[in-house]
Amino acid sequence: MPGKDCPNYINCQLINKEDVLQDKSQQRQYIRDFCLGGDEAWGRCKRYLTKQELNFCPDFVLPDSPWSPDDILDIFEEREMGDPSE
Repeated sequence: MPGKDCPNYINCQLINKEDVLQDKSQQRQYIRDFCLGGDEAWGRCKRYLTKQELNFCPDFVLPDSPWSPDDILDIFEEREMGDPSE
């Protein structure tokens, strides 16, 4: 349904956390193009898709990030835990 806000809008760190995205004009564009664009728009948002699949979304993920949720999990684990082979 067009005009429906993303279900994650209220709790999304991109919206609520100051240091996720420093470029505020980019943030406003993401909000307009993804968060407030209806289910078709937020259905393409990597933050929404990642939250749906993994039940969380790391701060480094942006709506148009190129990674799959599996890739995002791998990146997150590497950043949080470091490389276990080191």
